[in-house]
Amino acid sequence: MTATDAPTAPVRRPRPWTYTVIDTLITLRRPDMLFFTLVMPLGMYLFYGAMQDYSDIAVGHGDVAASTMINMAVFSVAIAATCTAAGAAVEQAGGWGRQVALTPGGLRIYVITKLLTALLVAIFPVTVIFIAGAFTGAQMDAPFIWVASYLLTLLAAVPFACYGLAVGVWVPAQAAVGIAGASISVFAFLGNLFMPLGGSLFAFGRLTPIYGAGSLATRALQDDAVATATGTVREALWIPLANIGLWTALFVILCLAARRRA
Repeated sequence: MTATDAPTAPVRRPRPWTYTVIDTLITLRRPDMLFFTLVMPLGMYLFYGAMQDYSDIAVGHGDVAASTMINMAVFSVAIAATCTAAGAAVEQAGGWGRQVALTPGGLRIYVITKLLTALLVAIFPVTVIFIAGAFTGAQMDAPFIWVASYLLTLLAAVPFACYGLAVGVWVPAQAAVGIAGASISVFAFLGNLFMPLGGSLFAFGRLTPIYGAGSLATRALQDDAVATATGTVREALWIPLANIGLWTALFVILCLAARRRA
């Protein structure tokens, strides 16, 4: 048997889990990520929720402090997932994307890793904010409401991980992370997270990407009630679900289009 006839071992695709763990730990040690994903949302909850006189007013199956806690947790999830995934732009600009493309896993493993990292990073600030809420007066009527609210809050990581990745691969690297992070603050304001909106601004805000995630996260606490500047409105479940589904689909399409271009 000649050398050319020798059987070749099949190419093994690398598992993305090891790369994901390393990338997650590196991301969590970044001071800018800790500030924007943990310190700022936690401080906003403490100031606008736990430290206010109206924090113990009853809302649904809990109080205002619990509702504010959930809203700030959604904000932290969105900004953590977005900025983590958008960091792919910096790596691409540095040549890391071309390096990964030469490996057996290729860009597919790279994209999967970035999405998994964004989801894992988002768990950290939500957990801290919920623990802080439990010790600072946030009240919910039953343990299962706490659990349901926690899990529903984490769902915001799915669309915004895709959003961050789309921004990261379409926007120039020098501005990608800044634009992605700043846009989340705008979306959070329009999405009724920072303060109740009313009138035409509330109607427009229901079409923005973060509204569906915020409305769904408070579902276990407030049922179908949504607080606005002009009073409480009742909202069907399909509205936040449709919002999340449509925006997630759009972000995924942008990611796939960018992958084809790359």
